[in-house]
Amino acid sequence: MDLLDKVQMEDLDEEQRTLAGLIGIEAFRALVRSYNGTPIYIPKIESLEKPVRDELIREEFDGKNYRELALKYGLTETWIRNIVIEKAREIKAKPMDGQISLKGILY
Repeated sequence: MDLLDKVQMEDLDEEQRTLAGLIGIEAFRALVRSYNGTPIYIPKIESLEKPVRDELIREEFDGKNYRELALKYGLTETWIRNIVIEKAREIKAKPMDGQISLKGILY
């Protein structure tokens, strides 16, 4: 048993106690063992949610619902257009119902 195993919540400073309170003292000790004084970065919630949000927007995009998606996600239509630009191109390039594709025939 090492000395770290004897460290209790009351031995920690305020910031350490807050973190240990969130994750538990055992997880806090494991974090200390793994990083041992090395600073670690905790990302903002938005940076983790943004890729998920953008993927949902791409999935929900139907080729013309820019305004609806902008309102739903609290973004501008321009921002929605930037997110779905590749999917918009794919939708535009698809043959319309009843139309045949010449892709592979002409080029």
